[in-house]
Amino acid sequence: MIKLACEGLTVELCRPGEYYLGTRFDRAGIFRRILMDDYAFADEWFSHQDPFRHDRVCGLSEEFVTVDWTRVPVGGLFCKPGVGLLRRPDGAEYDRFRLYEVVDPGIWEVNVRDDEVVYEHTLKGWYSYSKRIVLLEGGRLELVHSLDWEAREPLSGYFYNHNFITFGGLQVGPARRFVFPWQPAGDWRHDYDNAGFVPGGVAFYGPVEASNAVFCGNLHNADGPTTCDFIMADGSRSVHVRGSRLLTHIVLWANDRVACLEPYLSLQMAPGASCHWSFAYEFR
Repeated sequence: MIKLACEGLTVELCRPGEYYLGTRFDRAGIFRRILMDDYAFADEWFSHQDPFRHDRVCGLSEEFVTVDWTRVPVGGLFCKPGVGLLRRPDGAEYDRFRLYEVVDPGIWEVNVRDDEVVYEHTLKGWYSYSKRIVLLEGGRLELVHSLDWEAREPLSGYFYNHNFITFGGLQVGPARRFVFPWQPAGDWRHDYDNAGFVPGGVAFYGPVEASNAVFCGNLHNADGPTTCDFIMADGSRSVHVRGSRLLTHIVLWANDRVACLEPYLSLQMAPGASCHWSFAYEFR
């Protein structure tokens, strides 16, 4: 386990192969806990303790949604950035929730200082990837990414952060809210009586139960480009998230333990191309 600290902000991170062994989320910078003045902004939100389960992750959990299944025959290999080279076991469609065999985990290097850590992942013939996690004064944290795509075929898809923020383990309810600098629109999975759009944000009108998760897809700016700039709050506590690039959309998902805004950005890379992006967090 890696522990970073700066002023009152403390972050606990896992090394690749620790804690989470699933094949969905990027294994660079798996968060275990985020504390600000001993208040837990992120911690375990689940009861299952299977390290191979797809969602046994905490805090700022990221995924590359870039698998091109049309190019992968049964028994063939496919690349999942941040995880490695995986095998397609059968004719079923790709399922991010499924566990796949990791044929080549690539080479990991992890360099740690008091207030930052850099994860570097190399998968020969495919990519070189770097994620720098740095703590700054004022309760701030940055995730800085760099990807060099070396494969023969282009990379196409999305990258997002699930943002499992738990706010001290409180049940998601009327104190929870999301705030945007623009008016959100999106596609609710159902007509919910405990969540909905309000001017400049999303409100929770009642408690969210474990058996009835809330979901809204294609959340975006109703009047223009969707900037990565939003606040997740509960009572007087808040997390302000800003990103370096425009988003294609945001996904909202909430259960009784956690309410997430998942910002999606487009990744379109030709062979030999490089890409850089970052997210900044401010914990209050």
